[in-house]
Amino acid sequence: MKAFLIYIEGHEGSEEQAKSAAKSASRNGFDVIMTAGITPAILDQYKKYTDVVNGRVTSFRSKNMKTYLTKMACFFNHIETWKKCVELDEPVAFIEHDAYCMRKWDNPIWDEVLIMNVASAFKQPVFSHVHNKPQLPLGVNIYDTSPLKYKFDNPFKNSLLAPGTGAYAVTPKGAKRLLNALYKHGWEQSDYFINTFNVNIEYVMPEYFMFKHSNLNTSHGF
Repeated sequence: MKAFLIYIEGHEGSEEQAKSAAKSASRNGFDVIMTAGITPAILDQYKKYTDVVNGRVTSFRSKNMKTYLTKMACFFNHIETWKKCVELDEPVAFIEHDAYCMRKWDNPIWDEVLIMNVASAFKQPVFSHVHNKPQLPLGVNIYDTSPLKYKFDNPFKNSLLAPGTGAYAVTPKGAKRLLNALYKHGWEQSDYFINTFNVNIEYVMPEYFMFKHSNLNTSHGF
């Protein structure tokens, strides 16, 4: 399966992590495509979309424009990957620079979106306050017991959120649903947008990816 590995060109830490991620994924059967990520500096080259009504990004826009534009740039990397998935008419993976592949890709069957690092994601410090983390049985499972819920007052409210977007796979069906949701509702922070209102989410255990490197936190600016 093609894996689009997103890194920040010219950012030393991102490029180093991406090299490690690419080696680990390639030796485990992924067809890695190194992809220089979209940054705020080049956003003008891309079509703009409206903000989702009353969303998380709305607060960033009013309080911190740098973070708002960085979140938008990050989200555009997902948009471009979904478009490539539809164009190729085959499943693809979206991999962030700090994801590290731990086992062979063995072509599991899933419907729309497959989280490939679910256990590692919930171990991240950002979720240290979450005590009712889901049980994660082996195999491909429906993502229906997450404590992460969309809280803002719009159509996404009370849907379950992806635990980050470090490593996931998407089918053409899933990519089309995500793009249609974008066109209908507007854009949102990526792990708030990939939710169970917009797309069917599953996860797989044992997971394919983990976080081996420190979080560069580039989604808040760099």
